[in-house]
Amino acid sequence: MRIPLSYNLRNLVVRKTTTLMTALGIALTVAVLLAILALVDGLKATLSTSGDPLHLIVLRKGSDSEIVSNFARAQFQDLKFKPGIATGKDGQPLASLEMVTVINLANVDNPNGTNVTIRGLQPAGIEMRRNVRLASGRWFNQGQREIVVGKSVVQRFPDAQVGKTITFARGAWTVVGVMDCGRCAVDSEIWGDVNQVSADYQRVEVLSEAVVQATDEVAVKALINDIDADQRLNMHAMSEKEYFELQTASGRRSSSSESSWQ
Repeated sequence: MRIPLSYNLRNLVVRKTTTLMTALGIALTVAVLLAILALVDGLKATLSTSGDPLHLIVLRKGSDSEIVSNFARAQFQDLKFKPGIATGKDGQPLASLEMVTVINLANVDNPNGTNVTIRGLQPAGIEMRRNVRLASGRWFNQGQREIVVGKSVVQRFPDAQVGKTITFARGAWTVVGVMDCGRCAVDSEIWGDVNQVSADYQRVEVLSEAVVQATDEVAVKALINDIDADQRLNMHAMSEKEYFELQTASGRRSSSSESSWQ
């Protein structure tokens, strides 16, 4: 026997507390799902504009992220003179030994802090990133606690303005410039001299990764094969585009897991 519609409507009114809680639960679930999807879409849009087709990311074998990779200075000396690596304005290889870590910075919206990527890099690392420009200020000096921040960092953190200082590692770092890469991942990073950053984190000999620039697209594949096969290095190379696509895929997997849990 079919239940009259009026009975169902009356039942909703009588049990209004249960009805409201059920509706609120559904609304919160949908809101969380939409927020996650928006976050992943934003990450995908940012990373899709990141990466140069001539750049290679070189990580320790078994690592898929620059945060957890280890790269020794001695290995870098074996890497940077490989055939197929382009040369810079000074005639030296366009190869940058880099250290990448994460710090927690507080801002107005999040007093408990938000993770921000710190990247220590060499002058060649700045030169090869052709899409990054100075929006204001200047580049950091080597051997100094000076940093250049991405424009997104400036917008989110009041202490990241030119002339102010940010404290992390073993001291206070002066903001000397703001960089802009046109909404790529660099806009959310802080850059400093690799030697000073690694010294402050007591990682002078073992850093995170190397970034190299190939002479042309034909040399990219040959360089990857050469690096992967070199037993002295024990490293794995991938194109910068491939690396950022891998990070995007990780974001999608996290989103799928969260959606399934909901």
